Amino acid sequence: EINVIKKNTFSHPLLAPLSLKIAGSIRPEFVWDQTHKDDVRRRGHDGGSRFRFTVGYQLTPVVSLVGRYLWGVDFGHMLGIKHHYDHTKNWDMQRQLFSGIKVERYGQLTYGHQHGVYHDVIGGKSDLWDNDGHADADWIAINGNFTGGDRPRNSFKYRHSLGKFTLYADYLLPQHHAPLGGNQYYQRHSGEGMGVDYQMRKDLTLGAVWDQTNATISDTRGGRRRYHQNFSGGVVRWLPGNWTLVSTATWYRHYVPVNGRKNVEHYFANHGYGLESFIGYTFSLEKPWLHSIQPYLAADTLRLKGNENFHADRLYLGAYVKVAYGVSFFLEHSFTSTSDNQPDTTWLTFYYDF
Repeated sequence: EINVIKKNTFSHPLLAPLSLKIAGSIRPEFVWDQTHKDDVRRRGHDGGSRFRFTVGYQLTPVVSLVGRYLWGVDFGHMLGIKHHYDHTKNWDMQRQLFSGIKVERYGQLTYGHQHGVYHDVIGGKSDLWDNDGHADADWIAINGNFTGGDRPRNSFKYRHSLGKFTLYADYLLPQHHAPLGGNQYYQRHSGEGMGVDYQMRKDLTLGAVWDQTNATISDTRGGRRRYHQNFSGGVVRWLPGNWTLVSTATWYRHYVPVNGRKNVEHYFANHGYGLESFIGYTFSLEKPWLHSIQPYLAADTLRLKGNENFHADRLYLGAYVKVAYGVSFFLEHSFTSTSDNQPDTTWLTFYYDF
């Protein structure tokens, strides 16, 4: 992270409290599977590059204004590198944009396009391997910009630490119709979530979340159905020495879209659950051109019940290597067993972080 403007850089009293930090992550990525299909992922593509702008303004010693803009960029698309980007998508996107106030004694309140409570408590802790997100609420919802699982737009979020506990709450305001394809639309009416982290020991954290989103699925033929989308989950993270161990469990109701053909009356699986686990050990080498290596083993499973009995089980074997000067990479193989016969995949993603 680069400190572009530090507090007290300017002598003027109105500008002295201002701070600005910029960070970025450039991510070329390659994905191979057993289909031998020549596509964008196999030839190399952008795996989610982004730039983060964080601003602060210190009103008093205990009160400050905060803000963040996270800008996603597809470098293959932006640079026009043929056969290395999806032509149906935009070259950039807003990943986050929020602002708020932080009071040392009472916590932080923000509004905008931001991560929900689930990501802060559970999803962020299990975001540890490359091809992740197949069983947690971050990635399997209808659209991460609308439900509370990932980073909902038009939302309030509150966070406050009390000793070993950190409390979270969010509230989602109504959001306009979002096209789903097939002449179907999703409209959010409201949503709310609550979560808590408990720092049992310095190396052991427990977390739990409950979330609900009220929404309507409609189509151009006049069909409409209102859904009360619910999920709740828990996480355990243990960091003894160089080890990292994480386990999550999330229960869903009318949250995950069905895997097959969707219609207004049966767009979401009636209920289901997702489980994740990760174990890794970091070898700290501290060499000029090789900082550390973390071999790991991870697994997840997703079960959906209702109009279909869908299952997806994945086992991941990989390594995360930190080279030097912000350069790192994941090399990972996913062993896959699913109801829709998805293939095994091998992932290679490079990172340049600053």
